Order: sequence, then structure tokens, then C-alpha cells
Amino acid sequence: REYAKETKRWIILMLHSTLPTEEQDKVFDLPPEGVRKCVLSTNIAETSVTIDGIRFVADSGKVKEMGFETDSGVHSLQEYWISKASA
Repeated sequence: REYAKETKRWIILMLHSTLPTEEQDKVFDLPPEGVRKCVLSTNIAETSVTIDGIRFVADSGKVKEMGFETDSGVHSLQEYWISKASA
């Protein structure tokens, strides 16, 4: 973080399904020389695309999956910890 604050050499981008297409497409642009690109994405986006130039992936260990609420009878995205086998 200190490096990013002092040198302004980072581009932070998000990638998830509710972003407009033009915002999603920015993750595929090459950063200027000497600038690092950091993409924060959902697990679905992470496994659905390949982004050139990505050297490291840090996984939060959480995933959102469709689940069923038995009390209300409603399907919704629910957050779960991933298994060790999926890590």
C-alpha cells in the first residue's frame, strides 16, 4: 500500500457481473510501462476469464454460490468458505 500511495504505480480494477461491459473490458487492457495492475474479482469471474499479464492470484477463501433458504423457500447467493481441496 505504501508503494502505491507514494509512486501512484498501481491501477486497481474490479471484475464482477454487475459492472457495465466497458468497465469489465478494462481488465484486459495492458497497463502503462512501470505500472502494476491489480484486479479484484469474484470467484465466478476469476474462473471464467484469462487475463494476460497476471502474475499472482490471492484467493480470499470464500465463494458465493446459489443456495436455498429452507425457512423462506427462496434461492439466493450465499457466502461459504471453500474446502481445502478447492484452495
